[in-house]
Amino acid sequence: MPPANLTPNKWPKNLTSDHLHRLVRAERDPRRALALFDAATAASTSAPDPITPSPDTVSLLTSRLASAGHLPLAASLLSRSRGHFPSADALEGPFLTLLRAFSRTHRPLAALHLFRSAPSDLALPHSARSYTAVLAALVAHSQLHLARSLLADMRAAGFAPTAATYNVLLKAHCSDAAAPIEDALRIFRNIRKPDACSYNTIIDGLCRRGRLAEALELFSEMVGKCIAPTVVTYTTVIHWLAREGCFDDALKLFDEMGRRGISPNLVTYSSLIDGLCKGGRASSALELLDRMIKEKKLPNTITYSSVIDGLCKEHRLSEAMEVLDRMRLQGRKPDAGLFGKVYQSTRTRSISTEPTTFHLLVESLSKKDNLEKAAHVVLDMLSERCIPERETWDVVISGYWGKKKELLN
Repeated sequence: MPPANLTPNKWPKNLTSDHLHRLVRAERDPRRALALFDAATAASTSAPDPITPSPDTVSLLTSRLASAGHLPLAASLLSRSRGHFPSADALEGPFLTLLRAFSRTHRPLAALHLFRSAPSDLALPHSARSYTAVLAALVAHSQLHLARSLLADMRAAGFAPTAATYNVLLKAHCSDAAAPIEDALRIFRNIRKPDACSYNTIIDGLCRRGRLAEALELFSEMVGKCIAPTVVTYTTVIHWLAREGCFDDALKLFDEMGRRGISPNLVTYSSLIDGLCKGGRASSALELLDRMIKEKKLPNTITYSSVIDGLCKEHRLSEAMEVLDRMRLQGRKPDAGLFGKVYQSTRTRSISTEPTTFHLLVESLSKKDNLEKAAHVVLDMLSERCIPERETWDVVISGYWGKKKELLN
């Protein structure tokens, strides 16, 4: 229900569509916003100048209802809103919003049904934009046979695919591992004016099929046509260069990002760091890790694990321990596998381990119910004349006591 002071009998005489839009936008609860919208439009029907909600208001309310999972209410609002507009074409914005909402909530078939019923239920003719929105929903949820059928319908209806439509088709072909990449390349070459999204999709598709050289050619073509590469473009190419062992080229491209004013994101850093560590370039990875932290892009557990693994493989265990400590100080919790990796490396090379490292490993193993392994680590400590801390004993004893209580119950 609308707020008590905004009942149909109490609307101000000077209420306008702009005022209604602000009221709807200010209401946090989408269902209350809908009740407010209904009350306002009902109150205005008897006025000399009835309020006609703007397409922006209907679109906003449709989007909020859909995002909150109230899709039937959103669809009903769209149907009822026909009477508030001079033509059905004005409904296309909210209609597209609802189509995309069905896709976001993993209901591509509902989006297709809404699309097909639009001419009869909403008197809204199909358009290139609505075809593209439904194609995107179908492709995003792997309904490729329906997407191809809808594309045929689109062409039969006389709509030429736009760049956005082609981008959807590119994504469909590139994400389908069984689809020949040549089909995607043909689609790409049919785009009259490919944009950054077009290039990003085909470059990623080529890289995933081991055709890095062709992807690099398209990257150069993109720059040559003055189509600015995005962070997605750079991250994709850097990831695959590092994966193929082309570390110098990957680092050059990484530096080029900075010169172009494009800020690397967490995925860019993590991809390059992981590749460098796997390729025996842990020093370069450490430099990137420091740079990442200076730029206030906090590494995640996967990034730290890559660096620690790389350092262990290069027998740089003291540095691996330092990174492990840094990881903990920044609030990232290493798991038992990561502690175990460092621990095994120190044991293999007869390097003494600090009691803190032992304790953290024992704690991690105990949390995973690996009490026997935790007890073996304590025995290893004693064999190295490393006296466990009181907390370490407490962890193991508490773990065994908890198991005993479970058995008794």
